[in-house]
Formats: sequence, C-alpha cells, structure tokens
Amino acid sequence: MEEKLCFVLLACAAFGIYGVDSIVGGHRSVSNAAPFMVSVQNPTHICGGVLVGENWVLTTASCVQGKTILKVLVGSDRLLTNMQRVDVSSMVIHTQYNQTSGANNIALLKLAKSVTSARVKTIALNDIAVTSGLTTEFYGWGSLVYGSSARSNELQTLYQKTLSTVDCKAKYQNVLGLQNNQICAHIQMGQTACSKDQGGPLVRYSNKKLLGIYAHGVQCSGMYPDAFVSVFPYKSWIETTMASR
Repeated sequence: MEEKLCFVLLACAAFGIYGVDSIVGGHRSVSNAAPFMVSVQNPTHICGGVLVGENWVLTTASCVQGKTILKVLVGSDRLLTNMQRVDVSSMVIHTQYNQTSGANNIALLKLAKSVTSARVKTIALNDIAVTSGLTTEFYGWGSLVYGSSARSNELQTLYQKTLSTVDCKAKYQNVLGLQNNQICAHIQMGQTACSKDQGGPLVRYSNKKLLGIYAHGVQCSGMYPDAFVSVFPYKSWIETTMASR
C-alpha cells in the first residue's frame, strides 16, 4: 500500500499537481487532517508542536528554550483565527539537550488545561525503529521560501519517504550533521520543510503514528533530506515525564 501511494505522490510531484508554493512544495491540508497539530506561539507562531497527551505538547528544545511566555493554538488549520490560545503552564527540556550539536533536541510543554475534543486529538507514538522507505505525511505552517519571514496561514502537508538513521548518516552526514537519535525524510528538489516548521510532526501514512518532529534542513531546497528527532528512542522519556508531572 505504501509503495503504491509513493508512486502516486511522486507522479503528482513530477507533473506539478501540488505546485511548489508551500511548506516549501507541499499543498494545503485537508480540513482537520491533523487534529494533533499545534502552533507554538510567542506571541505569534514560532514553531510547530504535536499533542501527545490531553494537556501535553511535544516540540523541539531549540524552539522553546529561553522562552518565558508561551501559548499554543489547537484545533485550527489557520493561524489567523479568533480561537483562544491556551497557556503553557510549564516546560520540560531534555536534560541532555546540547544546543551546539542538536543532540536530544526535544521538549514537552504542559498546558494549563486539557484540550482534547471532537476536533482536537492526541497522536500515538511510534514504538519501533524507523526503517528507510516508509511513506510519511509532514505538517507545518512554516516559511514558503528560504530566507523569507513570511509563513503560510493555512496548514500545509508534504509527503515524503523516510531514511533510517544509518542510511541517512551514510549518505548525508557531512551535510546534515545527524545525531544518533535522528532520522531523515526526503522526496525531491523543491519540496521540503522550512523555517518555523521546527517541532512539526512526521507521521507514518499507514498507521498514523508519530515518527518524529522536524529539527533542521538545508536552506529549504529539498536537495538534501530533512532531519527529524526520532520519537522511538524518547518514548519512555515522554511517557515518564507526562506521568510524573
């Protein structure tokens, strides 16, 4: 099934069906396609996040470190909305996060209240090591063009295929500086995550589990894969942290 979908997606990209004008190179998401998607704001959108508990958001440490007043927007595909933002009551950054290397670039935000509803859902965490060739969906409101401060008002979707940590390091380590607990995803030139997409979810198409959160890329070109913090190695940390606070 994943192989058939990947063929269709590659054909669409080749013939320009999606157009290269978003994420970079994605397309507008179907309404409520990602009910777990969160905009982390200070005071406007600074990065993405994903709802992993009724009042817990997973994002990157690099996005939220040093921020004192954070709110999140949930349940909306658009950033420009009158929907109320929810306060972040506390932040937990991984104790071994290294700002220089990007190792353990992961953080949890505890919200002031539970936000789940008919429209807002949590996402299940991936529980096996990520292999190469899995079809994925990535979501974000990030910049549409490298170097631009502009971002999409409407949530965007990008289909990619995974590269395992081993395979991505073997081909792109000199460019990406990949850490041990990171994976990659790639499709083609002109289709990639970009600035302010950090923390956004990489979701396996077949089972809708969270594989990773976006960490960094190379100039939003799509020439090289995007790097993601893999969720699997941190599954225990995530669950333990949420249960103990």
